[in-house]
Amino acid sequence: MDVATLTRIKTPVSDIDLWSDAILEDPYPAYAALRDLGPAVWMSRHEAWAVTRFSSIRQALLNADVFTSRQGIAMNAMLNQASDGIMLLADDPVHRRLRRVFQRPLLPQALAPLAGRLTALAEARVDALLEKGVFDAVTELAHYLPLTVVTELLGLSAQGKDNMLYWAAGLFDAMGPEGLQRTANGQTIAREAIAYLAGVQRAELDPDGWGAALFVAADKGELSMHEAQAMLMDYLGPALDTTINGLSSALCLLGHNPDQWEQLRAAPERVPYAIDEALRLESPIRAFTRVLTQDHDLEGVAMTAGDRAIMLYASANRDERHYPDPDRFDIMRDARDHVAFGYGIHQCAGKHLGKLEIKTVLDILLRRVRRFEIVEESRTLHNTLRGLSRLTVRVEAL
Repeated sequence: MDVATLTRIKTPVSDIDLWSDAILEDPYPAYAALRDLGPAVWMSRHEAWAVTRFSSIRQALLNADVFTSRQGIAMNAMLNQASDGIMLLADDPVHRRLRRVFQRPLLPQALAPLAGRLTALAEARVDALLEKGVFDAVTELAHYLPLTVVTELLGLSAQGKDNMLYWAAGLFDAMGPEGLQRTANGQTIAREAIAYLAGVQRAELDPDGWGAALFVAADKGELSMHEAQAMLMDYLGPALDTTINGLSSALCLLGHNPDQWEQLRAAPERVPYAIDEALRLESPIRAFTRVLTQDHDLEGVAMTAGDRAIMLYASANRDERHYPDPDRFDIMRDARDHVAFGYGIHQCAGKHLGKLEIKTVLDILLRRVRRFEIVEESRTLHNTLRGLSRLTVRVEAL
């Protein structure tokens, strides 16, 4: 074997199909097996590295010069090319400039005036659902605040508001590898969403909304008009699904662990910790990808310039090397260092809003509900997102 061939051999290696139905249904045993193989594992089916461990993912995500987002974060060229220009596909210093504008309405001080409205809306919704006694905690509860408030805050036209959730899920599905029906279906939806956003006229936007604020920033010279238009997709994608999946997964975990619900009722100040623990255990976004700009040694694994690396957040969040008994849901755990929101320069800018919405609902449920049981649950398999499509619960009100 010649030297050139030897340098192309990737180790450690696995032939696990990360996008198979079986893995999407129950990924955690496969993730554990990959972590045992190494901090990064060459996935022969996908011709990409899986970065598997807590330490290796944090190292990689902190090193954006080597692990770049500039060449796309999806597993296929179509979406990577179509997404060019959005903040998520920019690296510093461009990313820093874009993010400064993007995150203004999402910082804690900007969100503070929203808290009262979120509470009033959530109280009315919870009271109505308690009257029913049995309800779907996904479609009737977890969807409510994001679809009522966030769609309004973004300020898109009626067409945009009505399709935000559908388009966002499609964009995330479109991130999968070529050759999968889920990816093809997602790409069809993604093209529709991208065409809508590219054609949005400034006059169509609510002048007080986040979308319009991007064009105001362009007027001031902080963005180009092209950047303002492209960044609408940065708001569209993560604004809904992560919060919906985060809340419904937290309720599912609390329903399956009634002792934890009792602990939380006794110590409601642990709600922020319970949220982080739920996000750790059931990461709403399981992975994005990066591309190496140069040869790099990641904790002893030799990676090559041009290789694509799958940042398996959901695997890192259950790494037994960092979290004792990682498959156990424990609201007394301090999991604030989880990577469900990513890490480094691309850490999710909307995490404060998502946590605020989830905390608002949980705080109200703790005041209104003595106990609840799960009647039925189901999930729709998805290339990028992990969440429940249905969670029927029966509640006993206080």
